[in-house]
Amino acid sequence: MGGVGAAAAAAAITSIPQFLLMFLLLGFLYLAESLHVVGGLSTEITVSCIEGERQALLDFKAGLNDTSGRLSSWIGDDCCTWTGVSCNNMTGHVNKLDLRNPLVFQKYYGSDGFPYSDIDWDAARYTSLGGKISPSLLKLKHLNYLDLSINNFQGIHIPKFMGSLENLRYLNLSYAVFSGTIPPHLGNLSRLQYLDLQNTDPFSYYQTTINNLQWVSGLSSLRYLNMNYVRFTGNWIQAVTMLPPSLSELHLSSCELSEIPFSLPYANFTTSLLVLQLSWNNFYSSIPPWLFNNITSLIVLDLSWNNFEGPIPDTFANTSSLQNLDISHTNIGDRIPTTLGNLCNLKSLDLSGCSGINGELTEYVNSLSTCNSNNSLERLDLSYTQLSGRIPSSIGDLSSLIELDLSSTQLSGPIPTSIGNLLSLTKLDLSSTQLSGRIPTSIGDLSSLIELDLLSTQLSGPIPTSIGNLLSLTKLDLSSTQLLGRIPSSIGDLSSLIELHLFSMQLSGPIPSSIGNLSSLTKLDLSSTQLSGRIPSSIGDLSSLIELDLSSTQLSGSIPASIGNLSSLMGLYLFSTQLSSSIPASIGNLSSLIGLYLFSTQLSGSIPASIGNLSSLRTLYLSETQITGPIPISIGRLSSLRDLDLSSNQIMDATIPESIGELSELVYLRISNSSWRGVISECHFKNVKSLKTLDIELEATNKPLIFEVRRDWIPTFSLESISMSDVQMGPNFPSWLATQKNLSTIILTNVGISDTIPNSFWKLCARQWIDTLDLTRNHIRGRVPNSLEFFGAGSVDLSFNQIEGSVPLWSNISSLSLGTNLFTGQIPQNIGEVLGSEVNQLDFSGNFLNGSIPSSICELTSLSILTLSNNSLWGELPDCWKNMEDLQVLDLQNNNLSGKIPPSIGSLSSLTYLLLSSNNFHGKLPSSLEKCTNLRSLDLGRNGFSGNIPTWIGRSLSSLQIIRLRSNFFTGKIPSHLCKLSMLHFLDLAHNNLSGFIPQFLGNLSALEGNDTESIATGYTEHMMVVTKGRELEYSTTLDLVKSIDLSCNNLSGKIPDGITTLVGLGTLNLSMNHLTGKIPEKIGDLQNLETLDLSINQLSGEIPPSISSLTFLSHLNLSHNNLSGKIPSSNQLQTISDASMYAGNSGLCGWPLAINCPGTNISPPPTYAKVDGENELNMDGDDGMDMLWFYIGIVMGFIVGFWSVCITLFFKKSWRIAYFRFFSLY
Repeated sequence: MGGVGAAAAAAAITSIPQFLLMFLLLGFLYLAESLHVVGGLSTEITVSCIEGERQALLDFKAGLNDTSGRLSSWIGDDCCTWTGVSCNNMTGHVNKLDLRNPLVFQKYYGSDGFPYSDIDWDAARYTSLGGKISPSLLKLKHLNYLDLSINNFQGIHIPKFMGSLENLRYLNLSYAVFSGTIPPHLGNLSRLQYLDLQNTDPFSYYQTTINNLQWVSGLSSLRYLNMNYVRFTGNWIQAVTMLPPSLSELHLSSCELSEIPFSLPYANFTTSLLVLQLSWNNFYSSIPPWLFNNITSLIVLDLSWNNFEGPIPDTFANTSSLQNLDISHTNIGDRIPTTLGNLCNLKSLDLSGCSGINGELTEYVNSLSTCNSNNSLERLDLSYTQLSGRIPSSIGDLSSLIELDLSSTQLSGPIPTSIGNLLSLTKLDLSSTQLSGRIPTSIGDLSSLIELDLLSTQLSGPIPTSIGNLLSLTKLDLSSTQLLGRIPSSIGDLSSLIELHLFSMQLSGPIPSSIGNLSSLTKLDLSSTQLSGRIPSSIGDLSSLIELDLSSTQLSGSIPASIGNLSSLMGLYLFSTQLSSSIPASIGNLSSLIGLYLFSTQLSGSIPASIGNLSSLRTLYLSETQITGPIPISIGRLSSLRDLDLSSNQIMDATIPESIGELSELVYLRISNSSWRGVISECHFKNVKSLKTLDIELEATNKPLIFEVRRDWIPTFSLESISMSDVQMGPNFPSWLATQKNLSTIILTNVGISDTIPNSFWKLCARQWIDTLDLTRNHIRGRVPNSLEFFGAGSVDLSFNQIEGSVPLWSNISSLSLGTNLFTGQIPQNIGEVLGSEVNQLDFSGNFLNGSIPSSICELTSLSILTLSNNSLWGELPDCWKNMEDLQVLDLQNNNLSGKIPPSIGSLSSLTYLLLSSNNFHGKLPSSLEKCTNLRSLDLGRNGFSGNIPTWIGRSLSSLQIIRLRSNFFTGKIPSHLCKLSMLHFLDLAHNNLSGFIPQFLGNLSALEGNDTESIATGYTEHMMVVTKGRELEYSTTLDLVKSIDLSCNNLSGKIPDGITTLVGLGTLNLSMNHLTGKIPEKIGDLQNLETLDLSINQLSGEIPPSISSLTFLSHLNLSHNNLSGKIPSSNQLQTISDASMYAGNSGLCGWPLAINCPGTNISPPPTYAKVDGENELNMDGDDGMDMLWFYIGIVMGFIVGFWSVCITLFFKKSWRIAYFRFFSLY
């Protein structure tokens, strides 16, 4: 065509008015100008941008902050080629400006040490545009598309002039960090179809708000409106109803909406709205009916994460077009209405997290038959509801179902076999339910299944082999079930499997070698099972594996060398197994490994040097193994290591290499309870800059490990916790501790410090929080500050040192222990005022304190433990205890206190230990003690108490485990109520003036019937002197195991009750020095655990029961000074304690070891030494006799030299004399 064609066309239409003809001609000429027409072929003309608009863009750029250079292409004349700029191909006008910041996803490591992916907001901030938005954009008259989303304008207001961009059809300002009120000028954008103003989140510092919504009615062409995270302050519902009838999507999530009307008289969009999102608001009401009565066009309705309550309305069924309904995580309740079954177009129903939903699942599933075609439902999530009953077999009729989540419900019974009909199912989650029975074999028919989760159910039986048919499966979790038996070899057919979780099950047998076929597997967890045998070498074929957990199993043998093939492995958990042999060198090939957990195994040998190749390793746990030294120097190459635990390796016998000082990222170093030797110096911390925890607590009295650093050493790290014991750190106090600005735990026990504590250390305590300060069992000398205000401290323990001076009063601490030092003087009268009511433990025991106990001590109302024992305190106890309701331990033993027990002691309702022995208390026990119903140990021995033993002890103090009232002046009978104390395992009433019979029901003390004893959990260790095995011994940590009855040195009479022989757990029975008569019980041999039996100085008669020979643990027996007669029983055990004195004073006894033969017998004492070749091994003749003679001479000479060496040293060394006489004053 050309000009000729145009003329011909004009001639053909002469009837058309001339002005119309000219219009058509001009239009044709315009088209011809726009196209090059050559030979009938056309090519597009390249149009440059308009200069005025180019300059407007440059002005816009000038106002922006573009630190990453995203707009670096904005140079040259043709702005249409600039990044984010689009122009009209014919006119050259700029019509689109897309400066959306592209999102970058990052990998990060969670608390479990494994990688996850999320939006990298830091990277987004780096590439974000910011600054100001220039009004030069107004010059872009043809701009219809503007996207500034996901940038960072740092809280500037949305410019008002944007309301003048009258041709805009698309405006996206979401996630651009604006703030302030959204300008109503946006209501002028009558052509706008898409508006997205959603903010970052409701917790952001910058928030956008909207006050007056009337301007919204001006958006007459709007189809999409997103105001998520915008804070509404006005009447939102009135403005929303004025939105144009063209609106199809409305998103108002997290807008702080709190009121929603029950009815809606009018709304423009009732026939056009397809998507309505009102989630994450503050609606407190029932679901309003207008949502489904007025808006008949809805396809998607999201009301989740609100506080809607009441039942689901039946009228939901009116919204027949609804495809997606989400009411999850609301407070709605009651049953799922069967009318929901009328929603025949429904594809997704989410009621998860609605804990008020109840009833049976069967009702809803069966209601779906209402529709002629009930196959539209694709996603059903009813998790975290109270649905109960069984899964109906009709579930198999939902043939379109893709996702089914019934987890965390009350569903029970078996999984129906019809589940296998859901051939489209990709996700099945029935975890955390009460489902039981076997997994149906039809589960193998779900050929589309991608995820199967049956975690934490009651399912039992074997894993069906048909599970191997699920070739699309990527995740399988059968953990924490009752499933048992072997792992089927068909598991190896799941070629798509990515995660396999079979932990906490009753699985047994070996791991099938077919597991190596799972080449896509990234996570394998078989922990906490009974799996046994060796780890198959095929495990090394899992080339994609990231996490391998075989911990807490019975697996044994060596770690296969093939494990080194797992180049993608990040976590290896083999702890708490029976694995043995050495760690394979191939473990050094695991270049991606982050966590290596091999503790609590039987692994032996040394750590391979190849471990230094693990450059990504962050955690290395090798505690509680049989590993031996040396530690490889290559350990210093673990450049990413943060946590190293080599503790509790008892046969390590190694030095710590200096290369450990190259671990610059090390945060936690735990090497306690291993057999270390050598020296730790500052070289071991050369480049360690991140260390927070240093734990070297050993159990070696000879201190083979020396911590030796320069006195002026300043570490490059800042510790939060240091724990050392049985390490030679002294004699100087570690002055470098004062340089640690973040220390909260300081434990330096038995580290050989014999220095004074410097002032710099006390300044440290005054400026930072100290959770634990433990310097016990050193030789710290000198004085400490009398007054000090801690910044804050939990526990301060300086006991077992040589600190002297008066008792210090330190404030802002919770627990203060100064026991076993050289403190003198009186307890300050203002102790309660200075220490404050927050102190819960106070220990001044084992010092040289005197004077009376000040009444202000009762101002410490939070005190739970008060220990003032082993001092020289005198006077009466103050009667001020009524407000100390938390006091559990009151230990005042071994002082010179006198007077009566004050009545207010009975107000101590939490009291567990009342220890007042070895004082000068007198009088009767106050009846107020009856209120101390939590009392478990009552020690009032070695005082001057008198009167009867109160019956309320057995009636009210039912928790008593220990009663020690020996060496007092108690009279009367032993109360029979004591026999009701079912927890009593220690009863000592010796050395009193008690009379009458031994209670007949003493055999009812059930705690003495077995070997179990309930320990007292108070954090306090009681010390008590116990008479057993003919000696008085001190017990502390094992006191709970002592089972004893001592009624000796009283005026008891009558027979020994037979019931006492039922106390088979009894270890000591002492009834000596009484007036008991009758026979020794025939079944005395039933006391199988008896170690001490003393019935001496009584009036017992008859024969010694033969059953006494059955007491195989007996080590002390005294039956002397009775009227016993007959033959003395013999047994191997009795021969080991043969001593004629234990039968003395019984004229009728005969037989060995007495020199009196029984009538008609001629019994010789059994041989003491075994004979070899007819000769006695103890031969004093010849050379052996001379050797023994010199042996005894050596003993005598050694005693003389040792004795005088000690005496001479005491004479010349004053400090030894003080310590020596102090020891005897305490003990």
